Amino acid sequence: MTISLGTNKSRALLRSVAFGAPILALLAWSSPTLAAEQVDLKLVIATDVSGSINDEEARLQREGTAEAFLDADVIKSIRNGSLGRIAVAMIDFSSPDYDKVIIDWHIIRDNASATAFAERVRDSPRTPGRRTSVSSALELGSLLIESSEKDIVATRKVIDVSGDGPNNDGNPMRETHDRVVGQGIVVNGLPIMDDNANGYFPNLDKYYAACVAGGRGSFVVVVRSFKDFGAAMRHKLILEISQNEVPTKLATDQTSKKDLLKKVADTAGAPTTPQVLRPGQNEFSDRCDIAGGFGGFGRF
Repeated sequence: MTISLGTNKSRALLRSVAFGAPILALLAWSSPTLAAEQVDLKLVIATDVSGSINDEEARLQREGTAEAFLDADVIKSIRNGSLGRIAVAMIDFSSPDYDKVIIDWHIIRDNASATAFAERVRDSPRTPGRRTSVSSALELGSLLIESSEKDIVATRKVIDVSGDGPNNDGNPMRETHDRVVGQGIVVNGLPIMDDNANGYFPNLDKYYAACVAGGRGSFVVVVRSFKDFGAAMRHKLILEISQNEVPTKLATDQTSKKDLLKKVADTAGAPTTPQVLRPGQNEFSDRCDIAGGFGGFGRF
């Protein structure tokens, strides 16, 4: 089930905020015709499509996201919620003028609705991008959440940001981050630290812990390779949906004793459980905006 609020409306909202329009007036733009849908979680997935992300890396992000939502343990986590359903939207971000809502609100409650969402993810072409404005991803994500309050009601609201670099465009990261978290929205992160990729940024995990993640129970799941993006997204979704690390541990290690020897034999080359960090202060805390970037402005 898809609840469409209109992508042009979302972009108009973001532009209006930039010009100082009152937030209450903006939120009044949400659709008045749909009956409110109650869900356990409203989740905005924000995907980096900046100039440092090539087409293959963009495809791996799309494919990894789709596969994660098709995972049996992710669907089980959704169905085990008090209402048994979540609402998900997806945006591409780079420089603010390039940001785009690629999938409007979609209700996931079972295999069929998860499959429909995964197909839309796979079928969505990448958005052209330039620099990396994590702050604009938070702005657009928070507006999607707030402008849909009359249509979709949830006790938990999350923006999930995945990317390969720090904020180098748009509004200041720290004040944007604090404003969004102050609205009761949790921000989680998937920093992509693939040292074979063009956009590799050392210590991006620390940057995300200091400058991106925030809010009650927030966390960072570190992606060491674009090829591991799907496993990291799956891990993150189970944590977000269940609010507990135990289901993830159970989902990733259900090998019986009789299979122990086989597990040990197959360990070589097997993907490891993604690293999970909690937000906290570090050397990036006072410099969340870092000059440089792709798109004709130089390189990190």
